[in-house]
Amino acid sequence: MSDFSHPTISPWGYTYDAESLPDFIDTATFNAYTGSKFNGDTRITANIPSATAAIRNYCGWHVAPVLTCGVIYRVQDLRDAYVGGDLLVQLPATFVSAVNKVVINAKYNALTQAYDGDELTDFYIDNATGILRIYDAGAQDRKSQIFVKYAAGYDLTNIKAIQELTANLVTHAVTNPYGVNSEAAGGVSVSYSSNWSGHASATALTNDTREVLDAYKIRGTY
Repeated sequence: MSDFSHPTISPWGYTYDAESLPDFIDTATFNAYTGSKFNGDTRITANIPSATAAIRNYCGWHVAPVLTCGVIYRVQDLRDAYVGGDLLVQLPATFVSAVNKVVINAKYNALTQAYDGDELTDFYIDNATGILRIYDAGAQDRKSQIFVKYAAGYDLTNIKAIQELTANLVTHAVTNPYGVNSEAAGGVSVSYSSNWSGHASATALTNDTREVLDAYKIRGTY
C-alpha cells in the first residue's frame, strides 16, 4: 500500500502528501488587513507567494496547512539522540498532530511505493515540539534508515499572527520605493525606515517579524 497518493518533496527535507502548498493569505485576506487600501495593485498577488515562502524558509517547514508528511534519514545524524535506551527524533515540524508509521531499517519498495522494514508501535510524540521518542530502540547501525509518517501543520484558520505578518511583508513591498532612502516634494521631505531602505521585497524579514515567528521555528533540541 502506497504511503502517499501525491508525494511532493519539500525544500525542507521531507515529503508531503499534496500537489502544492497554499499561500498563508489570499488577496481578500490581505485587503481585510489593510482596509482595501491597495485594492487592485497587481504587486499584491505577486508578493504574497514570496512572503509566504520567506516565512516558511525561516521556520524550516511548511507551518500550515495540516498535511500528511514523511521523513527518512540515517540513524545518529543531527536530528536524533539516544536517552536511556530510547531514541529521540526531531521531526521537521513544531506541531505534530499524529504519528502514523515508524519504520527502522527502512527500505523503499518501488512496487508498493511504500517503506518496508521493522515497523514499531511503542513510541510517544510531543505534539508541541515535534519530538518523537521511540522506546527501547536499542543501538542501530549508522547506515540504518528510519522512516516516519506523520501529520503536521496548523489549520489555516489558526495562524492569525502569521497571516498578519504576511500581510505586513506584502504591504512593505508595495509601499516602499525600491532603493530609495528619502524623497522630497513640495517642500516636504520623507525618510524611509532604514530597516527597509533598499529592500522593497516581501522576503525581507525584520527582527520583530523573526521574534514572532520563533514560536513556529524548528530550533533543534540537542
